[in-house]
Amino acid sequence: MNEITIILNEFLIQTKSSSALISGAKGKLITSLHLDYSDSVAAMSDAILSMSDKFLTDLAKGSLKQLYLKTTDGGVAVMNKINNSHSVIVFSSDGSNLGLFLRNIDELSTKLSGISLLK
Repeated sequence: MNEITIILNEFLIQTKSSSALISGAKGKLITSLHLDYSDSVAAMSDAILSMSDKFLTDLAKGSLKQLYLKTTDGGVAVMNKINNSHSVIVFSSDGSNLGLFLRNIDELSTKLSGISLLK
């Protein structure tokens, strides 16, 4: 395992999340864990983040840092920017530990931003 995969795996275990991925510029998949169709998910996530960021910018509400999605069955997906070109998306089937999850994904992004491949 490389450094990025180790960090993501530790995060999944710590937060009891089910899967994660990191994408780069234009939705290019960097890595993923326990996720089917990772390339497609990375591309779709990039589109969602780009449109959401543009939406906030157009409304003069600042720039996007984190996007939270909740499913009807209680699952969550949180997308967090690592920097201007990379983001991490984490999925959990249980949103009951949401506070811990949101705080930890922000810390995860900060940790990942120090890795040379993601600068």
